[in-house]
Amino acid sequence: MAKHHYVYALTDPTKFGKPFYIGKGSGDRKVQHFRSVSKEMAGAETSDKFKIIKRIRDAGLQPGAQILSHHDEEEAALTEERRVIEEIGLDNLVNKSIGGEGVKSSKKRGAGADAPLLTPKQEGFCCNVASGNFHSVSDAYRDAYNVVKATKKTVNEKSSKLMAMDKIGARIAELREPVVKKTRFDMEWCLNRQNDAVDLAEETGNAGALSGAVREISKLGGHYPNEKLDVTMSVDALSLRLQQGRAKLAEEKSD
Repeated sequence: MAKHHYVYALTDPTKFGKPFYIGKGSGDRKVQHFRSVSKEMAGAETSDKFKIIKRIRDAGLQPGAQILSHHDEEEAALTEERRVIEEIGLDNLVNKSIGGEGVKSSKKRGAGADAPLLTPKQEGFCCNVASGNFHSVSDAYRDAYNVVKATKKTVNEKSSKLMAMDKIGARIAELREPVVKKTRFDMEWCLNRQNDAVDLAEETGNAGALSGAVREISKLGGHYPNEKLDVTMSVDALSLRLQQGRAKLAEEKSD
């Protein structure tokens, strides 16, 4: 007997049945009649999907599980899943990717043209890890693979095994790259910002700010000691400096 495939939506009754997650399922047709969402479909407790479901249930309601389409072939279901996600928009869903990749997909993952293919679950795992929204790679694995019955030891072992794969590490690095670029500050950037601070201090006549900015530039260039200097000055020399300072102030006021 051919395996049955379908595309489904989890919907939020507190928002007039608005879909918040699109997925692909197979087999068990009774999912059509769900009045609630199973623990497996809810995902890991740290995931956005679980949090929405919990919020709905805390309100005394149940999330809906609506079958959107039926398919005899898995490839057709994957294509439809992708189409629906793109139509609704990832920004309006808690899905981690646009879906529809499939194990047989010809779409390449990774930076190079020869980058190995990832399965949809591997891609979901990579997106979870890169997002930083999960407490551990094990939680990221539970969400991506919809783990329910596996022991903690098994999940830890399988997630560690995934993290050790070159193609997984490359994909996670690729997903993180835009964020890394935004937070990468080099020496040139620091010096430019400190020079801006010097200009602003000079314009406002803030001697303290000017001194601080120059000091920070000196530190960046290695021209300022990290440790505090042991500076000693005689009482007579200090008194002379103070008198000179007062005289200068008096002269400025008289002008």
